[in-house]
Amino acid sequence: MRDPYEMTEVEVPLIEQLQSYGYTYLTGAEIDDRKERRATGSFVLEKRFVQAVRKLNPWINESNLDKILGEFTIIAEPDDFVANQSVHNKLFGHGLVAQQDLGTGKKSHTVQLFDFEQIENNDFLVVNQIRYENAKGTIKPDVVLYINGLPLVVIECKSPKLKWDKQLPEGVKQFNRYQETHPKLFWYNQMLIVTSRDRARIGTIGARPQHYGLWKDPYPLTIEEVGSERPQDILVAATLRKEAVLDLMWNFIVYDGKVKKLARYQQYRAVNKTIERMLTEHKPENRGGVVWHTQGSGKSLTMVFLAMKLRRLKELENPMLVIVTDRQDLDNQITKTFNNCNFPNPTQARSVTDLQQQLSKGPGTTIMTLIQKFQGAEEDGTGFPIVSKSSNIIVMTDESHRSQYKGLALNMRKALPNASFIAFTGTPIDQKKRSTTGKFGSYIDKYTIEQAVADGATVPIMYESRLPQLQVKGETLDELFKRVFHEYDEDGRERIKQKYVNEELVLTSPDRMEQIAIDLVQHFEQHILVNGYKAQVVAVSRAAAVKYKELIDLYAGGNFEAAVIFSAGQNDVKEMREYHITKQEEKDLIERFKKPFHEDKLAMLIVCDKLLTGFDAPIEQVMYLDRPLREHNLLQAVARTNRKYDENKHYGLIVDYFGVSRFLDEALEILVRMM
Repeated sequence: MRDPYEMTEVEVPLIEQLQSYGYTYLTGAEIDDRKERRATGSFVLEKRFVQAVRKLNPWINESNLDKILGEFTIIAEPDDFVANQSVHNKLFGHGLVAQQDLGTGKKSHTVQLFDFEQIENNDFLVVNQIRYENAKGTIKPDVVLYINGLPLVVIECKSPKLKWDKQLPEGVKQFNRYQETHPKLFWYNQMLIVTSRDRARIGTIGARPQHYGLWKDPYPLTIEEVGSERPQDILVAATLRKEAVLDLMWNFIVYDGKVKKLARYQQYRAVNKTIERMLTEHKPENRGGVVWHTQGSGKSLTMVFLAMKLRRLKELENPMLVIVTDRQDLDNQITKTFNNCNFPNPTQARSVTDLQQQLSKGPGTTIMTLIQKFQGAEEDGTGFPIVSKSSNIIVMTDESHRSQYKGLALNMRKALPNASFIAFTGTPIDQKKRSTTGKFGSYIDKYTIEQAVADGATVPIMYESRLPQLQVKGETLDELFKRVFHEYDEDGRERIKQKYVNEELVLTSPDRMEQIAIDLVQHFEQHILVNGYKAQVVAVSRAAAVKYKELIDLYAGGNFEAAVIFSAGQNDVKEMREYHITKQEEKDLIERFKKPFHEDKLAMLIVCDKLLTGFDAPIEQVMYLDRPLREHNLLQAVARTNRKYDENKHYGLIVDYFGVSRFLDEALEILVRMM
């Protein structure tokens, strides 16, 4: 028997809120009484769909109306996910065309299925307890939202009396049961919502409970405008108002391989704030700014969503988009993200000359480039040329801290003097000579480490200091030098120290590395590998990385595999050259590392500089750190462990063999001051 609280405390208030936003409300019984569909087994409200298509396309004839209806009632795809992707593409992607003679001969005409400009021209209907029947039985979802006759949102209501940790999982299980018996309902679905009034989350088909997202901010509304602080009311106000629900479905859903992804609230907010600034500011230098979203919160996808919406806004006249990074692995990673999400025609600049050619193509071009390709012909003093004075160019930079304050950045701005520049970063810089906001403009949106952890977007990062007697302490080294070279003055001691001794020499002493390797392997096997997670080891140099590889292989005894990834040097000795690999071999190692341990025993990547930024491997739980890192470089590195993976990964871990705690404190203090 259904819990009465589910109806009175959850379902009814939700329907009433939607009615206040202009939705029409009908019960499932009224749908059948009015014969809104051909049969109780039909998922499309055919009468409403045909009326909507006719209204939005007054030129269309009856024959084409039947064909368009057939596109959504007769779907032949190999599986439900592909069918869902196909329907989304028809509705919000490439769309549909109809062949018809409108007086100038038979031609193809685009069929409009929604009016994204005049929202009230669409039909919004909320239905509860509607029956869907087939040979496997009958289901009655709690609430279904129909837009122009199509069931695009399904909502499962749970009683607030149900134990709190059962509400979301039970709702997702219910969706899974519906999908097993009535899969066609989910061909049309764009968003799934589970709510119990005080807990509400939103997701997409195939998502596990941990991947359903909170929606804490009702942007562009305020909490006061919503009139309630209850999570259900905020989520409904933010995602299901007429303008918002069509915006989300059109601009904020992508298919990344076999995963359907819906924007999180911070992504939706950041994109629309950026769009608002673009539309209201007329000077290019005022249209840019900084999106500060902590690592692991989905900045790459935010850039995809922004690019999609920038492309579609008529006011921006199909701008040129330039996506800039400063490392090859970042460039490859973000290009892969754009390609996986089927963003149309992103092109990677292959060289300095190719970049200049790409930039000269004009509107509609999407260019992915390393900032290093803005090199000028410095030897003859010509520098990088002015390529375009158009103001219809938008440059997005991703984590390019080391390169946005020097000659290459000046070349980029010289080449595109009227472009708008937007920085996406998890670790902004605020120094006299280097300031992210000073370079790009004021903050557009902020999403902090604490917010990401509280939302469950990332897992918290724990810190553990090990082998303190082996850590390198700057103060200890200084004291040692003073005692041994006491007869020299301070300048003399400094010259000796710089010439003969450095941190790398101390860090790579054989006894020290052997002790750390033994401790590291034991810690990894006992605390990390036992749960199926993997690790990175960060060494002070390429030579140290190779030595750690040899020691770890020795002490692991075949229980797991380790691999070294570093940039090859032309003058590397034979021992180093043995670890030189091609770009494809590096990609293969990374793909192996991302697989579950029961599928691939490669469980540890040993690096020096590579894979410390932009590297996304949720299976990684621990980073063993044995090199000095500071400020944003340190924050970037440790965040490799904060990605969500499964329900058992509750935290990421930094195991510190160097003694970076003081640097970590300094970096966090800088971030706190900037908030």
